[in-house]
Amino acid sequence: MPDFKTQFAELRGKSIFPARSSIAEFHFRSQVIGLNEIHRDQFEGRSEPADYANSRFEISTIFHELTHWSDMTGTLWGRRHMDDIHSVLGILDKLRARGSEGEFWKMVYLHDETRRLMYPDYYRVQEGEGKLGAPRESTVDFSAGIEFDSLGHQDHQRPILFVRFYGSGTLFIRQPMTVGALLETTATWSEIATGFEVAATLKPGADVVEKRLIEKDLEVLLSDPDLTIYTAPVRMVASFAKLDDFTQAYRVAASLAFVCLNLDKADFEQLKPPEVMNAWGKWTDAAKQNMDPAFAFACICISAGTWSADSTVESWLRVGLQASNLPADAEIRDKAIAILEGKSKLPDTAWTLPTHYLLSAGLESARARSATFDPALTISLSIATKLALPPLVDSELEVGRLAFSTFDYDKWSLEQMFDGEWQVDKAVRNMLSACR
Repeated sequence: MPDFKTQFAELRGKSIFPARSSIAEFHFRSQVIGLNEIHRDQFEGRSEPADYANSRFEISTIFHELTHWSDMTGTLWGRRHMDDIHSVLGILDKLRARGSEGEFWKMVYLHDETRRLMYPDYYRVQEGEGKLGAPRESTVDFSAGIEFDSLGHQDHQRPILFVRFYGSGTLFIRQPMTVGALLETTATWSEIATGFEVAATLKPGADVVEKRLIEKDLEVLLSDPDLTIYTAPVRMVASFAKLDDFTQAYRVAASLAFVCLNLDKADFEQLKPPEVMNAWGKWTDAAKQNMDPAFAFACICISAGTWSADSTVESWLRVGLQASNLPADAEIRDKAIAILEGKSKLPDTAWTLPTHYLLSAGLESARARSATFDPALTISLSIATKLALPPLVDSELEVGRLAFSTFDYDKWSLEQMFDGEWQVDKAVRNMLSACR
């Protein structure tokens, strides 16, 4: 069996979880965070936001990835996906056992669910030239389509919501609205909020300059037509709410995304799409049956309407949720916490005990993020609530630790969990060669 460093090098860059750069990546099957271009000297031994004055970019990137971890271990959608991952881990030791073939479908199912996080490039269309620009300079609408199944047939039980962008010049983009885009939205908001925390500790004048640099980077990100796979939810909020403030649009979109990641089956059953989506017909029922958070995001965003001078994140969400026949934001978050607390234990495997510890840490992060209307995971929130944030693998493949994290390293083995990811990757690829 290869050692951890060999395995990590082999899987570096192959994570299918949202990642708009190679600087860092979240390995969702093991919940390991790899900091491919960040050394632990840039974050270890620092206890307050002010300590990161010279490494604002690095710590913001870290909290981007930590939010992916928190969304995976501390939301209802994430827990459903964790169950799928653990079901495959549970069959690794019996792949050659007689009769085990009856469970191999779980590997294919996990592959397909993972593929839907972002959808293959086939479903994305980009034509013409130009930039997206500010919301007032571009147009956003949506359309619908359906997946092709493994035999190349149209699968009417798998509808796809497409967001269509019209920018300056001749630019046109048709972008699938995906769960991965919601995950990238919450993570980027944590990144922004963490950056603002660090900037606020700088000397007067320098803080304003640093904040403006963050906002400028945000404008570049949201105007880039090649990055709509990550920015579609924010562009959609900015367009339908008519919000020109990109920072505010990110907070609103992240708050809505966090709600949608925490909708349960009953919520989806009572979800009422806006009239403009009635043309979907039976595809609407299929999207609800699939408990698609991205579909719910679009419904609530459109129903929430235009942002007014008196609007707040809370009031805008309240309008959208009421119009969509859903409970209030706080009720959804509280119910999600209760469901996570009542979840049954995972089946016994070699990875059960460390996974349960990770899930308990994720639940604590969920409680902290659900306590307010702002879902950002930041340095100050982590310190105030004494969160157990997982270890990080730095650019030299050494384990780095955040000084303020209360994570118990004796209860979770990074090497063991990553070995599970490496084995799952091999097993899934092998199974796909047999049926795809």
